[in-house]
Amino acid sequence: MVKLGRVDIYVNVAILFTFLASPREGHLEAVYSIHGYLKSHNRSNMVFDPSYVNWKREDFQLYDWGDFYGDAREDIPTNAPIPRGKPVQINVFVDANHAGNKLNSCSQTGVLLYLYRAPILWYSKAQKTVETSTFGSEFVAL
Repeated sequence: MVKLGRVDIYVNVAILFTFLASPREGHLEAVYSIHGYLKSHNRSNMVFDPSYVNWKREDFQLYDWGDFYGDAREDIPTNAPIPRGKPVQINVFVDANHAGNKLNSCSQTGVLLYLYRAPILWYSKAQKTVETSTFGSEFVAL
């Protein structure tokens, strides 16, 4: 189901996949729960929208990075061709749940990559380290 584009169940399936070698009764109940969710959301579709996302600057907290980066600028080669057409918009969202795996206290990382408004890559992966804080698991996710 995940390969068919069901991003909404991706993390749950990835967590259950870690118990594939030694499943327990609770894991079967979780699979039933996922199937129940899919049955109740059987009309969900993935829509690919090529329009731009208009981010509002006031939605984000502004930081002064001058102390770290000074007057750093992008180094563009002098012989670079003139850009043609519209610029491409890529958005990436990364998140982690702190100690999401109750068995070994490892966190789970989730990544969504959008081209314009269309999701083109997503994955969920168990982190290999045990972090003591949400900040640590978010840092490892990045």
